[in-house]
Amino acid sequence: MDEANSGTLSAVTRPTRIRLGRRIWLDDLGVPVFGTGIRELLIRVQSTGSLRRAASDMGMAYSKAWHIVRRAEDHLGFKLLERQTGGRRGGGSIVSGEGKWLVGAFGALVDEAGALLDELYAKHFGESLRAGNDIRIEEPRGESGLRGGK
Repeated sequence: MDEANSGTLSAVTRPTRIRLGRRIWLDDLGVPVFGTGIRELLIRVQSTGSLRRAASDMGMAYSKAWHIVRRAEDHLGFKLLERQTGGRRGGGSIVSGEGKWLVGAFGALVDEAGALLDELYAKHFGESLRAGNDIRIEEPRGESGLRGGK
């Protein structure tokens, strides 16, 4: 579209719900270690007292949940769960102190990052991508804007 290069674009038909997508996780040299999924799993373990029940509630196989927790623990260097086997009460799991700290710190990071990204989205896009709004571009924005064609 040559209009984009000329600096003028208007009356574009767009979907009604455009928003900024985002995913945040911790990784160890490219290996995903901790993200929103394992955070949710640990929150459910805390409320149910069982990794098996928490995994089931999330529609996840127990073996997969166990693998995810073990991999995270190996990379992080600390236990996320304290496991209790058998006994009269049948055993179970509780989130370790370090696990509780990580759940809280990661949740706070994701919330704060989300708020900052929302601010940046509003700053750079405003209401431009909402349905019914015409986009009118007078000149490219900043150094990273598109420049004229060939």
